[in-house]
Amino acid sequence: MKKITAFAILALAATTWAASPPGELVDCSKYNRRSSRIICTREWEPICGIDGKTYGNECIFCLLNRNKGIPLRKLYDDKCIDCLEYSDACSKDYLPLCGSDGINYANKCLFCNAVVMSRGALFLTNYGPC
Repeated sequence: MKKITAFAILALAATTWAASPPGELVDCSKYNRRSSRIICTREWEPICGIDGKTYGNECIFCLLNRNKGIPLRKLYDDKCIDCLEYSDACSKDYLPLCGSDGINYANKCLFCNAVVMSRGALFLTNYGPC
């Protein structure tokens, strides 16, 4: 009976994790203070949106996406990685990237190959090792 209960809990947790969209919700309410206008600074604190675009900072992300009518999500804090041009043959350069699968990829090329193999399901969680 304990094994069945444990299995049911694990199955529920896996289903919940698999069904949740990637990324982290962004609270844009802090940028809508007193007026309908959003005024952003020009500080360079890039974030990567789930649309694969790099935004200069969180405020700019909110400004450009506020009329979409959906919860706004970012993948991670930093520039997005562009995998449009990738090579099957990768160098041995070591500039680690952490994938959403918890695997450390030695460089962008190896990460992009994994993204293609996952049919776009894999995304970057952070620059550097996991």
